[in-house]
Amino acid sequence: MQWRLIGRTVRLAFLLRAPILTLVVLAAFGPVAMGSSLLSNLFDQGNPNHALQYWYLFTVSFAAFLLAFTAVTNINIMLYYGSDRFEDGPNLGLAQKRPLLTFLLGCGAALILVICVYNATKPIRFINSILLLLGFVAAFGSVILAKVTQLALTDPKTTPHPPPFLVFPAYTITFAERFFDNIYCWTSGPSQEAKGLFNKFSQWPLAILQPAGQGYLIDVNPPKGQPLRLRSGQVFGLSLFVIAFLSYLIIGFWKSRITAGDNRVPALAFVLLALIVGCWSLSALTFFFDRYRFPLLWTLAAFSLITLWAPQSDHFFRVVQLKTAMREPPTPAFYVKKRLEQAKEPKRLIIVATPGGGIQAAAWTAEVLTELNGVAPGFRDSVAVISSVSGGSLGSMIYAASFTGDVAPDAVAGNARKSAIDEVAWGLTVPDLWRTILPWFRIDRDVDRGWALERKWAEINHLNDARHSEGTLLGDWAGLAWEGKIPALLINSMLVERGQPVVFSNTRFPVIRDDQARIANFYDLYPNQYRLYDIRVNTAARLSASFSYVAPAARPDLEGIYDRGFHFVDGGYYDNYGMTSLLAWLGEALDDPSIKGQWKDILILQIRHFNAGRLPGGSRQGWGFQLAAPPFALYNMRDYAQESVARKQLELFAKYYAAEHVNIWKTTIKYTGQNTDGDHCADQPLSWKLDQNQQDCIVSTWTKVASAPQGRAALQCVASYLRGDDPGKHCQSATDGKD
Repeated sequence: MQWRLIGRTVRLAFLLRAPILTLVVLAAFGPVAMGSSLLSNLFDQGNPNHALQYWYLFTVSFAAFLLAFTAVTNINIMLYYGSDRFEDGPNLGLAQKRPLLTFLLGCGAALILVICVYNATKPIRFINSILLLLGFVAAFGSVILAKVTQLALTDPKTTPHPPPFLVFPAYTITFAERFFDNIYCWTSGPSQEAKGLFNKFSQWPLAILQPAGQGYLIDVNPPKGQPLRLRSGQVFGLSLFVIAFLSYLIIGFWKSRITAGDNRVPALAFVLLALIVGCWSLSALTFFFDRYRFPLLWTLAAFSLITLWAPQSDHFFRVVQLKTAMREPPTPAFYVKKRLEQAKEPKRLIIVATPGGGIQAAAWTAEVLTELNGVAPGFRDSVAVISSVSGGSLGSMIYAASFTGDVAPDAVAGNARKSAIDEVAWGLTVPDLWRTILPWFRIDRDVDRGWALERKWAEINHLNDARHSEGTLLGDWAGLAWEGKIPALLINSMLVERGQPVVFSNTRFPVIRDDQARIANFYDLYPNQYRLYDIRVNTAARLSASFSYVAPAARPDLEGIYDRGFHFVDGGYYDNYGMTSLLAWLGEALDDPSIKGQWKDILILQIRHFNAGRLPGGSRQGWGFQLAAPPFALYNMRDYAQESVARKQLELFAKYYAAEHVNIWKTTIKYTGQNTDGDHCADQPLSWKLDQNQQDCIVSTWTKVASAPQGRAALQCVASYLRGDDPGKHCQSATDGKD
């Protein structure tokens, strides 16, 4: 066994670790993500607007191949100049002996990702192929532009022929070599002037680099009177980096203008652009620090320790300071009486609980609430309170906005299905990335991926129009609740520091007397400022939906960055079904003397977003599963373990009030995950995007639910209840612990 060769290979792989890892990530990202409910929809570039879809495919292909060329460039720079940079470089025999193979490996890594995009984007296959090919051409065009810049600034007297070709070995093609040689040998007056200006303006940064300039400078100690000169290959790398970095900055600024329409640069393309900048940065750090045997991991760890606990890097959400004290929201009992006045005969109210689950939960919640008004006349006027969690909070917020005129009732379902994944990707790769690297220079501390998510929801649902100078506030909807013109909302979140559930509501959430087990009201967390500030409804929905790292744990911007504050996360951590807060609110209303005897039959409608017919089976794992098992268990517990808790809570609540002669009824409308042909639709995605097939599944599943025996029974329960029939004929008593 040639141990010397193995050692040389390991050492070489270590030096090239950043670009090699980039190519591995580029090649593996597609296949791994396509099997993930969190990332798979990143690859779907479909759009009803075909022109926009073509642009999406082009930009993704361009970014993928540019990332591959970036990695190839960094590999070649280290091979070309490593012998000068590293002390053991000569012993390693660093040289690029197979440039064409390196280029093809880079293209192969990008091609794997592009194929995944091609397969995920269904319609117009031939045109898709052309657009993906054009993306490659454009990326290669960027390489040529950088090459022209390199050669235009290269002095043939100091750089031997051929100058380094760091992506594709063009010198093997006669006409390409002739073209580039003409630029390389350009000796006109303008060329000399351009090279002179470049040398003049580069002297002061090169002088700083001079003590550690091995591998960067042609001559670290040039003869007296001679300028410092950057190596030709480094000029190419700098040119290609500038192209990528400017693209990242320009597009990042462009994407910060969030509108209701589709973004011009898809999330996947922008993620790849961020990876390009990351590849350049990590490769530059390894090339510089490896000479001194100072590991990159230690470098990043040392820098992370500086920024890790910097209070400037914390996440905040916006709170609106009021000029005058807000009006106290109505109590549950007062609201119920007002809502009963609004309801049609026989004046029966419906209580809704809808769980979390990302955009799937939002879309299914909106679909069910919208369609029920056609199936059960009077349903819309009878919805009293909606307790929601995570994605369900988005669906309920949009539904509530249809009572205020911000959203047309027939637009509720469509708005809930609109993607916000591009905004999350922008927030993660621009403000949140720089928050991590340079937190001390943050200007808008509340601008992050969570802000981008809620801003997109506000634009889609017209919550930032001229009528709402500060956005639509929860207090605005509290004013409508006083008149009984809008459902009461219980938007559930949780405090990280306490593990305590917290509720945002447009009614006065009950003050539970037992301080050890109470549910916090957001307003009551800050008693000194109560009624002097408010929160936007889209912000409340976002805080309820801060799960799985898509949105950050954030605290209100009431305090300074050095003060302590509660961080809010997804309400599903505590109760993914919203049953705890719902029963607390309902109990407060039923215990009020003014309500007793007036509200004898109550129907609780539960909406379930996940496919109950497709429970996961067992699995075979290795020791690595132990690393992933805790978060997997936490996530799966939200759907299954918490369901039994919610069912038992409702059973005990119903039995208690049965003794008070109040009948609690229940019914459930479940997403079965089937289309009209009986085949299973896709599993619910965890990202904030539904592809076209998943959107169609929402509509077709409702059709299936409405025709299936269990679904018809649930709809019949709602319709008969609103007609004033005996609920016992079609609805299930909540005292029955069965689902």
